[in-house]
Amino acid sequence: MKIEYFRSAAYFPGIKVCTCSDIHIGIEDALQAEGFSMPLDEERELQERFNDIIKKFKPETIVLNGDILHEFHRLRRNTKKSFDRIMLSLIASVDNIIVITGSHDKMLELALQDIDGVTAEEFFFKGGVLFTHGNTIPSRANDPDVKLIVLGHEHPSLDIELKKQPCFLYGKKTWRGKDVLVLPAFNPLCSGTTINYMDSRDFMSAFIKEGDIGKYRPIITADDEALEFPMLKEFRDILNI
Repeated sequence: MKIEYFRSAAYFPGIKVCTCSDIHIGIEDALQAEGFSMPLDEERELQERFNDIIKKFKPETIVLNGDILHEFHRLRRNTKKSFDRIMLSLIASVDNIIVITGSHDKMLELALQDIDGVTAEEFFFKGGVLFTHGNTIPSRANDPDVKLIVLGHEHPSLDIELKKQPCFLYGKKTWRGKDVLVLPAFNPLCSGTTINYMDSRDFMSAFIKEGDIGKYRPIITADDEALEFPMLKEFRDILNI
């Protein structure tokens, strides 16, 4: 299955679906509430990223694959305004918006009340691909027509020469005979989880815990190019890890 990568988003041209995960709208508001006063331009950065992936891929459908909101149990006024503006911009740009519930999204249904035609779902399936956040395993994931599972939740990144790089992780038949693609966090304010030293049991998602993280290939995007590395069990040896 062909997959294209750009700006922490993945595009499936065969089904015209673009997906990103861990948007974490409101992280700037949460930081400011804790006393961090420097403006971080979160909304502008997210809007630019969405505009870039829509311009590049021209998808029919965008799947927001969980953790759309940052804070668990409150929806700040500024966060709601940012959420509304981002969602309305996406609705005006593509045919379909699919919103998947993540572990942070306790307030997502409330946030969506003013957005017509968009509801929160546990998963989305199309053309052999199941999109789900990864904090739970929907029963649909076990069906034989599911060939690839796309999740977020982990915020994976690689440390290469003391520089942290957000990365995708692709594992062939790493969960019950099915392929798994892990997306990096879409919001650049999110702290990436360095996977260089991690074992399967160190991850949060059961999709990864049940398999062998060493069989996943990291993929990093640089400008318009996707750089695919050897499987982690080999790549760690190259890095002398």
